[in-house]
Amino acid sequence: MSFSLKETFSTKNINLFVGLFSLLIALWLVMFAVPDLFVSLFDTSLGNIFLIGFIILAAMHSIPMGFGLAIVFVILFRFSHMSHSTFPNLHL
Repeated sequence: MSFSLKETFSTKNINLFVGLFSLLIALWLVMFAVPDLFVSLFDTSLGNIFLIGFIILAAMHSIPMGFGLAIVFVILFRFSHMSHSTFPNLHL
C-alpha cells in the first residue's frame, strides 16, 4: 500500500477538501451570525425532531453520511449546552 502525491492531490480529493472547508466556513458563519438558530434547534422538541428526521433521511440515502451527520449534531449539541462555568479559569 503505497501513497503517491499524484493520488493525494487528485481532482477528486481537492474537490472534497474544498467542499469540506466551505462547509466548515458556512457553519461557522451561521453559528456566529445567528446563534439563536442553534439554541432553538437543540433546546426545543421540534428542533430535535427535525434533526433526527434529517439524520434518518440522510441515512436512507447513505449510511456513512447519516452516521457522520449524527456525529456532527452530537458535537454541536455538546457545544450548544456548554456554559461559562465549564471553563472556570476563563474570565469573559
